[in-house]
Amino acid sequence: MHYKRHAKEVVVRFKRMLEPEQVDTISEEHFEELETLIAAALGVVDSQCKHEIAQKVALLAKSLKHEAEHVDTHYLEDMDLNGILKDD
Repeated sequence: MHYKRHAKEVVVRFKRMLEPEQVDTISEEHFEELETLIAAALGVVDSQCKHEIAQKVALLAKSLKHEAEHVDTHYLEDMDLNGILKDD
């Protein structure tokens, strides 16, 4: 993810919202610090989202594994080891 680029875009938009006099009172160093803070926040949010998705995928995998372990065996009782229906 391009956090720095997105952060820079946010700061550019923020500067456009300010009056020229306001922009002049804020140093470039402060705008750069704002970019860094925004980029860090985006990184944290991205990481948290990925962690939550990973947890959901793990739960889904566990659920699927559980279901696979409990195959309905009455279908298997009518078949031989090759999967062919037995003659009654």
